[in-house]
Amino acid sequence: MSSSTLPREIGLWRGIALNMSEMVGIGPFITIPLILTAMGGGRSMLAWVLGGLLAICDGLVTAELASRMPASGGSYVFLREAYGPASWGRLLSFLFLFQIIFSAPLSIASGCIGFADYLKFALPQMTVNPKIIAVSICILTTVLLLRRIDSIGRFSIFLWGGVMATLAIVIFAGLPHLRLDAFTFWRAPRLDSAAGFTGLGVALIYAVYDYLGYYNIANIGDEVKDPARTVPRVIVISILAICVIYITMNACIVSVLPMKQAMTSKSIVGDYLTILVGGRVARIVTVLILWTAFASIFSVMLGYSRILYAAARDGNFFSIFGKLHPTGAYPIYAVIALGAMACLFCFLPLKTVLKSILSIRAMIPFMAQIIGAHVLRRTRPDDPVPFRMWLYPIPSIVALALWAYIVVSPEKGFRIGGLVVIAAGAAMFFATRRFRPAQPIQP
Repeated sequence: MSSSTLPREIGLWRGIALNMSEMVGIGPFITIPLILTAMGGGRSMLAWVLGGLLAICDGLVTAELASRMPASGGSYVFLREAYGPASWGRLLSFLFLFQIIFSAPLSIASGCIGFADYLKFALPQMTVNPKIIAVSICILTTVLLLRRIDSIGRFSIFLWGGVMATLAIVIFAGLPHLRLDAFTFWRAPRLDSAAGFTGLGVALIYAVYDYLGYYNIANIGDEVKDPARTVPRVIVISILAICVIYITMNACIVSVLPMKQAMTSKSIVGDYLTILVGGRVARIVTVLILWTAFASIFSVMLGYSRILYAAARDGNFFSIFGKLHPTGAYPIYAVIALGAMACLFCFLPLKTVLKSILSIRAMIPFMAQIIGAHVLRRTRPDDPVPFRMWLYPIPSIVALALWAYIVVSPEKGFRIGGLVVIAAGAAMFFATRRFRPAQPIQP
């Protein structure tokens, strides 16, 4: 195997392991109280349902695009080809890369911060600053990713086993106590005296964050076996499985924990398990939650490093990210850069990190690539597409509407932040094109 190319070592099960590991992570274990607070209690279930609907609909769009263009880079490649590599596609793909510099390290940092919070529950006598722990986990992940993809694929299966064991324990411990009224969110009382479904926009931001990662397999297309077929299958299977798991787990937790305690808990799954199995066992299970968090951090950094590599290889981003390790054939500088930026973001408050991720990414790539999927159907109707989205165009319309709702949610400060990142990226794009002529991009 030449060290100048990425080896294909990821099959269906390894792909599912990577995808589900990133989707679960620490997300639901730290956002459930935030979602409950935003919705004033049990009505939060609507946010989980809408988040799952968005993930399924947008995942079908991503699966079709990945089937058309099964190469490393994911959304970068989709935007580039849909809008034209010599015109708007170059700009939109560059803007996606520019926001990746911020959103990818933010995603990694959120997992590291959540890891540190749950470690405090497992080791209550610990005196080490949580920020230092978060940075240490980030550094460890970076080091572990500096190796060949075949060993990473095997390691991902190992991590996934821990993720599934964690979810199984959390859900099956609560199933005997599950109340059916946990699912009838429209009848749940609000504890904050607010009206109706006030706060849904904020709650949906947190819920969608928990579902993010369904596209991760598309980011490493050059390392997937038979990617045109494997990638769509991984995306669809992962999303359907996670939707069922999240909704069931959330219902179990609110069936056991008093609502006011759940809304203010710093380690909600730990408190939930303490009631069911006792504090000592809960702390032991928390170790598995830490395992799950680490698996997500690992998968996120892997996928995003390949996006930077694919763009640099095309000559559409900083060339240093396109360099592979001479013997290990992995994008060494892309991995190191993401790890370094994530270490800096570990010092931000968790709420700021979570909201910033969605505010930066909603318009580019998510909304832009949904429109791009329609453009490709019209401009390249004869392309081979092994997977086409079901019930076209309904999933794309639903996904676009839900992303638009998130963009216009009450979090105005974060919406402005996302626009600032896009404007800064556009300014850098035109500045670099003025001093460095554009290089042709390989299709």
